[in-house]
Amino acid sequence: MINTINHLAFVLKVEPKEILSIIANIDKSYYERKIIKTSKTGKIKKRVLNPSINRLKVIQKRIQKNIFSQLELPDYAYGAVTGRDNVMNARRHQGKKYNFTTDLKKFFPSISHRKVFEMFRSFNFSPTVARLLTQLTTYKGKVPQGAPTSPTLSNLVFIKTGKKLQKFATENKLTFTTLIDDLTFSAPVDFKDKAHFIIETVQADGFRISHDKTNYKTKNPLVTGVVVKNNNLALPDSFKIKLQEVEGKSAEQIRGLKLYADKVLNAN
Repeated sequence: MINTINHLAFVLKVEPKEILSIIANIDKSYYERKIIKTSKTGKIKKRVLNPSINRLKVIQKRIQKNIFSQLELPDYAYGAVTGRDNVMNARRHQGKKYNFTTDLKKFFPSISHRKVFEMFRSFNFSPTVARLLTQLTTYKGKVPQGAPTSPTLSNLVFIKTGKKLQKFATENKLTFTTLIDDLTFSAPVDFKDKAHFIIETVQADGFRISHDKTNYKTKNPLVTGVVVKNNNLALPDSFKIKLQEVEGKSAEQIRGLKLYADKVLNAN
């Protein structure tokens, strides 16, 4: 594994002094972007993004390509994993009558720089390199939303908790998958009395559950944007409406929607 700043610089194709300079002036490598949305119920939701820019963004892309791609992600992870997506994630739960889904609230901001550092150490990076990589991939003490490294970084940090959940799933003959901050468990038999373990495990590791996005269903659950039926996958009504409302959409957007619809319907 990478043990020195010189080795890290070589892997990232930069000079060691540039790494140190960027870290010393990290505020110049991010900007703030606010997204405000109003839900159907009238509730206002605000998200603060901190996309990286300039040389840091270039270096983060190299961290993603040259370092993160060498680290093994669990089989349960379907988000930000090459060759996997939300449709494949949903298909894993097809034919299972009982389904538990939940969402990790403010997932990226809830991941502290300490957790990131510990993750790098768990992959045998030296303390020095783990510290430098943490400084290059976190901002203001947490994982920034909008940086190219953040999705995979969150998967890697969650492995510690994911192993506990996977062990629980295996022992209880459940299927368990994640799509970044969406967790799904399913089984052919009722496991509602065991669902509390999932919530307790997640919370014990410092993550928060979004209670309004936590559901236990026995019929046609919505799993990462796809309706999971006993023998097939289907599009939710909200997507069908979006597919029909073509006004204001470009030909490319319409084509993209149709391709996605075909992907879901042909996944059966």
